[in-house]
Amino acid sequence: MLFITLRRFGKRSGFTLVEAMTASFITFYILLACWSIYAMGWRWYYETAPRIDAQRAARLAVRYIIEGVPDTTVSGGTYSVGGVSYSRRNGISGAIAAPTISTDKTKIEFRLEGDSSNCRSFYLGTVSEGGDGVLCYKNSAGTVKQIGSTIGLTGLEFKKVGYGDSDTTVFDNLIRVTAAVNQTISGTRMSSYTIDVEFSEIICMRNFT
Repeated sequence: MLFITLRRFGKRSGFTLVEAMTASFITFYILLACWSIYAMGWRWYYETAPRIDAQRAARLAVRYIIEGVPDTTVSGGTYSVGGVSYSRRNGISGAIAAPTISTDKTKIEFRLEGDSSNCRSFYLGTVSEGGDGVLCYKNSAGTVKQIGSTIGLTGLEFKKVGYGDSDTTVFDNLIRVTAAVNQTISGTRMSSYTIDVEFSEIICMRNFT
């Protein structure tokens, strides 16, 4: 059997060729595994994570518009059922009359219980730092709140749902809400590429009188 001749240290001899090759292969596979983990982490940070953030922003924007959150500016603030008190929410699902949609379909104005007109609205605004898009909500007192979890939003559309050849007949209480995020990122590729995410849902505003 071939031996690799090494300087002797005490009573130790050199490694056999098989032992040296085995150690080399093990080292190679360990380095390969480390590189694979590094590459997965790199891809996650530069590609997967931005896509997840984009999907999250679009999804949260639609859910916030539809369901809303407790809003003390709603008349009465709370209501009781069976002796239990609940906070009223400010989503468009609780609208009590036909909403008004802007010509460009990026803004919806609506009213909730206690409001005398369509004094509330959701629309696409911009963050002062950086200019990123963000969902904005204006309450009945005229105060505007930016929904921080939706920063990065690039598109917002409100559309009444209809039927017929060209949706000429529409339902005032059925609204399709669509939020989109379109971003260009560097990623792990030779050139940058675009993340294009869209989330849409139809809501039935059941409280019309």
